[in-house]
This record gives sequence, C-alpha cells and structure tokens, in this order.
Amino acid sequence: MKHTVDLAWMRKLAQLSWSEQGPVLAKEYLNKYGIHLIIEPHLPKAYLDGAVCLTHKGNPVVALTLRHDRLDNFWFSLMHELAHIALHVDGTETWYLDILDVQGADEVEQEADALAQESLIPSASWNLAKITDATDVRSLADKLGVSPCIIAGRARYDLNNHSKFGTAFRDKIRGHF
Repeated sequence: MKHTVDLAWMRKLAQLSWSEQGPVLAKEYLNKYGIHLIIEPHLPKAYLDGAVCLTHKGNPVVALTLRHDRLDNFWFSLMHELAHIALHVDGTETWYLDILDVQGADEVEQEADALAQESLIPSASWNLAKITDATDVRSLADKLGVSPCIIAGRARYDLNNHSKFGTAFRDKIRGHF
C-alpha cells in the first residue's frame, strides 16, 4: 500500500470531495485499493480523531471518529491517516492514533499534517491573503476541483478564526455514514 498511496493518488481522492456523495465515493475508492475505512462513534471525553493500522494480511485500516461533524475535518482527518500510510507505515508499528487538535506534535505527525494539507490544497495554490470572502473560497475550490468546505476550513484553521464565513461551508458529515 505504501507505494499506492502517494501525493498524486491522494489528490485524486481529494477531488471526490467536490461531489455531494464524496465521502461515500471516498470509501469506495479506498476499498478498490484494499484500504478499509471504518467510522466509529466519537467517545465522550476522548479526543481521538483517527487512527491507522494494518490487518493481519497487511491491508491498511483507517478509522475516523468524526469527532467534529464537518466535511472539512473529515477530509483532513482522512488525508492525515493516509499520509501515515504513505510516509510511515512499514509493518513494524501497531497503530497510529491521532488527536489532531494537539499543538506541538512530533515530527511524524507534522509530516502527516504537511502531506495531508498538500494533497487537499497544493501549497503553490494557497494564498491565505486572497481568501477573503465566499467568492474567493468557491473560486479556489473550482480551480482545484475540491469542496469549498476544504478551502474555508483551511482558512479558518490558518486564521484561528472559526467564525470566518459565518454559517457558509459548514457541511455535516455524519449523515453520510
């Protein structure tokens, strides 16, 4: 799997986010490549966002909790776990468990974050100063072929302003699973 999951493959997957059925299509896409996606209920007082491990046959399993019921969080969490497969999973580890809100993560987590970000929004296309309103969000989303929720979510995160864009681009994810 390590050689299947790379930046180009992840970007192709990210483009499924444009569809209203993107999360379901993502699960089908992953299954086609032998990667199992499971959605687990969020456990109260637990801050786990996702995890990745290998089955006894060596197939990756990505588990997401949907702790934050937002489309942008789903896609980032998914890409973060897939980044672990691309960069770190070599069969010697048992699990990668992720709490994505934690600041000062170790180098492995920083690498996974960076690849996840690059797969969703290439750094060459990202200019936070040019994302000032909903029109800018939609324009970049159209250019990249991804959900505008991803663009808005990244802007909110980078600005540390989760009220940016008001109620726009706050699609929910739990109804898909």
